[in-house]
Amino acid sequence: MAKRVHQALTDEDLQSVMGGRGLPRISLRQRMQMTGVDFDGLSREIRRVKEESIADLPRLVEQFKAAATRNGSVVYEARDGEDANNYVLRLAQERDVKLIVKSKSMLTEEIELRQYLEKAGISVQETDIGEWIVQLANEKPIHMVGPAIHKTLKQVAELMSRATGRELEPEPQALLQASREALRQYYIDADMGISGGNIIIAETGTVVILTNEANGCMTTTLPPVYVAVVGYEKLVPGWEDAAAILRLLSRCTMGMKLTVYVSHISGPSRTDGIPGIPGLPGQGPQEMHVVLVDNGRQLMRDSGDFREALYCIKCGACLGACPVFTSVAGHTYGYIYQGGIGAVLTAFMNGMEQAKDPASLCLGCMACKDVCPACIDIPAMITRLRARSVDEDGLSWKSRLALRSILKHPARLAGALKIGSYLQKPFTDEDSMIRKLPSPLKSVAETISLPSISPRPLHSRIKGTPSRDKKASPRVALYAGCVADYAYPELGEAVGKVLGETGAVPYYPGGQSCCGAPAYFAGDVETALNMAKTNIFALEEGDPDYIVTVCPGCAAMLKKEYLSLTAGEGEWRKRAEALAGKVRDFSQLVLEMTPGVEKKPARESKITYHDPCHLKRGLGIYAEPRELLEREGYEIVEMNGADACCGFGGETVLNYPELSNSVMQRKLNAIEAAGVDTVVTSCAPCIMQLRGGLDKRQSKIRVIHSAELLAGDN
Repeated sequence: MAKRVHQALTDEDLQSVMGGRGLPRISLRQRMQMTGVDFDGLSREIRRVKEESIADLPRLVEQFKAAATRNGSVVYEARDGEDANNYVLRLAQERDVKLIVKSKSMLTEEIELRQYLEKAGISVQETDIGEWIVQLANEKPIHMVGPAIHKTLKQVAELMSRATGRELEPEPQALLQASREALRQYYIDADMGISGGNIIIAETGTVVILTNEANGCMTTTLPPVYVAVVGYEKLVPGWEDAAAILRLLSRCTMGMKLTVYVSHISGPSRTDGIPGIPGLPGQGPQEMHVVLVDNGRQLMRDSGDFREALYCIKCGACLGACPVFTSVAGHTYGYIYQGGIGAVLTAFMNGMEQAKDPASLCLGCMACKDVCPACIDIPAMITRLRARSVDEDGLSWKSRLALRSILKHPARLAGALKIGSYLQKPFTDEDSMIRKLPSPLKSVAETISLPSISPRPLHSRIKGTPSRDKKASPRVALYAGCVADYAYPELGEAVGKVLGETGAVPYYPGGQSCCGAPAYFAGDVETALNMAKTNIFALEEGDPDYIVTVCPGCAAMLKKEYLSLTAGEGEWRKRAEALAGKVRDFSQLVLEMTPGVEKKPARESKITYHDPCHLKRGLGIYAEPRELLEREGYEIVEMNGADACCGFGGETVLNYPELSNSVMQRKLNAIEAAGVDTVVTSCAPCIMQLRGGLDKRQSKIRVIHSAELLAGDN
């Protein structure tokens, strides 16, 4: 996988397209079309429709088969891709089919239907222009909706020039016209048309197809035999359910209110011919076949943990939001489906072993969940996918060493980092930054400058549990997390200073360990649970009124994931619930403890704010940090993509430093474009990433936690 990532990131054409006319333009159109739209309400409706449809799938299948048969269609249920391919091939051979025209379909790509038919000697012509381009290039689609968005105009012109025998200029309108002229005769000569289906309606036996190029209309009406190859998950009960999906599908797909063509096909032609025109057959196909394909879908439905992947309407919105996909595009994932949702689909359609690499690319930023019109929790499924992989195959020796032998044990972690504080000295510059390291961390230090390990970590600087005579004041337990404890202890001290000035009594409970996020998101649930119990026990010390964090990833673990980890642990679950109710982000807690404070006079300096992924999308905290900073008199200049991931992503910065760097560079560009001298955030790992990246650029922009900013101004 690292090799494929490197190839994608060093492909100049791919990088120019993905960052230029490709995804950014689609994302802009999507945002524009959402203006005035109740996205949350429509998403909940789609979620309801898909949830109920998948739950009621066996009945809907029988209802669809009955209705479609009454309409004159033939319905075939295929257990897997080979079964589906064999059915279509047999049908083509029985009808003496020589040429097939095919409309865009991710399912037929999934089962490699075109390649299967071509091996049997049948000519298959893709008619969607994007699909035709990748067919000419002998590639797979790079995106669920835009199969060829990775191609430059020059590359497209070269492919089409070879195909048409004409020298074509890399000009969009000329290439479009050439495509129409080249494909037109295929529709007329074809013996069979094949399409997928966006929705299938059980009560009427109808296949619904959305297209923008009219190729779907011609593919499904001109040839005498029409075959729709559709997955079971596309079934919905009725027309109103289909309409719920249509209201958002096109907006999320290409930023359009509705596609140019919406075809509802409920059977073969019902006319024998056109009156007055002898010899001309009726409009529409003489035969219609619907192939319902399983290929792992029933297993996914029965799995429980991954059922909601079947709610996907294949709009591709998650890909446009994914910082990883934006950097490396679809071919890097290795199989037909891309992104986080693609990793889950790959696990059931190609096997768990093949899903490991795609799943390893996920940064866990949760942007995909934010934009999903079916409210699918893709990041949670990725975590469960990794956990299943660990259950089946175990951890690598490196992960076992890091997670189970060191991070799991606070004393060992402290000892290892103390040794590291001595070993780092030859590589530490005067400003306590590390800019060069030998292998195996050489590649990481090449992308970001690293903070040195503090010889005096936070747990040795802040006193322990306060005495009982101060019980009247709010007692605030500081959970530092590894980065703040060992790399940025001054950040923890700043938190203590600011909270102390509010009248609180901050303290550092001893015995706390790593929050468990590295283990949890790597799939090592057993180790994560052990760490959760260690921290629950440690943070109960002193019976705090609040627990404050400076790392949203840690806060999300304490507040949310500990609940799932201890779900079957009886008393531990109760203790986790009590703990979760006390957890606060720094900005959130300061505002809560100092209500009604007047806004300070405006300051001359302007700042921009970076939203940590786990704070905004994980905990829903967005307004509070800004409110606190504005109350302190700061003017916030919002950068473009303030909530875009910085690229840290836990293990990603170690396993795929090039990828982490690619994501970070977009964030750094946005920071510099804001024209400020300070970027404020609420996350210690984000500080590490952004400070390190800006240092590599030799930028004078400082990166600071909101607690440090406030402490320095008091």
